[in-house]
Amino acid sequence: MASTSRRQRRERRFRRYLSSGRLVRAQALFQRHPGLDVDAGQPPTLHRACARHDAPALCLLLRLGADPAHQDRHGDTALHAAARQGPDAYTDFFLPLLSRCPSAMGIKNKDGETPGQILGWGPPRDSTEEEEEDEAFREREWRQKLQGELEDEWQEVIGRFEDDASLEAQEPESFSAWSDRLAWEHAQKQQQQQQREAKGTCRPPRAEGSSHSWWQQEEQRLFRERARAKAEDLCESRARREQDAHRDQGLKPARAGSGVEHPRGGGRGSLWRFGDVPWPCPGGGDPEAMAAALMARGPPLEEQGALRRYLRIQQVRWHPDRFLQRFRSQIETWELGRVMGAVTALSQALNRHAEALK
Repeated sequence: MASTSRRQRRERRFRRYLSSGRLVRAQALFQRHPGLDVDAGQPPTLHRACARHDAPALCLLLRLGADPAHQDRHGDTALHAAARQGPDAYTDFFLPLLSRCPSAMGIKNKDGETPGQILGWGPPRDSTEEEEEDEAFREREWRQKLQGELEDEWQEVIGRFEDDASLEAQEPESFSAWSDRLAWEHAQKQQQQQQREAKGTCRPPRAEGSSHSWWQQEEQRLFRERARAKAEDLCESRARREQDAHRDQGLKPARAGSGVEHPRGGGRGSLWRFGDVPWPCPGGGDPEAMAAALMARGPPLEEQGALRRYLRIQQVRWHPDRFLQRFRSQIETWELGRVMGAVTALSQALNRHAEALK
């Protein structure tokens, strides 16, 4: 009983030292008697320091272990008392208390008020719903990007495409069918040319009163001369191959004019030169112009999906490796480098168009 009364007298003396500004004596008293309750009294010591705007006393109390969450008879904490002192007390009183005990911001007094509501902050902002919406948006964006990458990879590796409503009436031609069709058309063209040469037929000259100008007639004459020179080159190439085949078999080559005819399908057949390749533009030329010609034959720019699929078909069709694998045996050896150079340039131009559409 005596010890309790002595402790209460010391606590009252401690509060008097704080009220009178004798902080050194208050600290010395606490050091001699560490068991003192620095939060004792009504109002508590921290509440008094805030009410008197005594920042040194507040700092000493916090250093000695005063509790900012300690409530008075009205349920107010030291943060409630600091918040009621106005904006001037925010830096020197409210912030030190808040940094020492952040959980005191959620304590309500008997009137149901928190320190933040007294300051005018209002209830804490609930950003859970906005974070969920942002996460859902990022998830959808990532899935769309992943779907586009998978579709491009599928089209590049497999070479097939999903059916499109705008292309249901016309199925895209496969690479094998396209290459077989080119070989058949070239063979038919060569056969017809040889039949015309065998019959000795030629187109009759135009009448003098023709409406064509002189340069058009000259162009037609040059075209016939080039066709005749090309036919002679094909005949010489065929004769050389037949002689090589007879030499390999140990047979004598057939004498010219002996009337012996070799079947057309016995050798490799007539080979392609650069002009025989079915380029997008007649005779080949600039790869950008050929790529533009292919793009002009495809769907309009408004139909992005159909245009990408059409462009993927052309990329597969004019890919250098696939083109060389399919047509290497049908192209003249001395023309192979020039043809593959043009095919490579065209493939690169198509790749640039495909990148521009992404």
